[in-house]
Amino acid sequence: MHVCPHCAAPLTLHDLRDGDQGYWCHPCGRGHRASNPPLDALKPLPRTG
Repeated sequence: MHVCPHCAAPLTLHDLRDGDQGYWCHPCGRGHRASNPPLDALKPLPRTG
């Protein structure tokens, strides 16, 4: 799960003009390319069952 490394809010995935994709945090107004996420933007999914 991708979360904002600054506020821990979930990030939304968007298509970029150059054909790549990027994740964006609406509360912070910050983002990163999907191909190059910062390590603190990756959060394990909760376990089920």
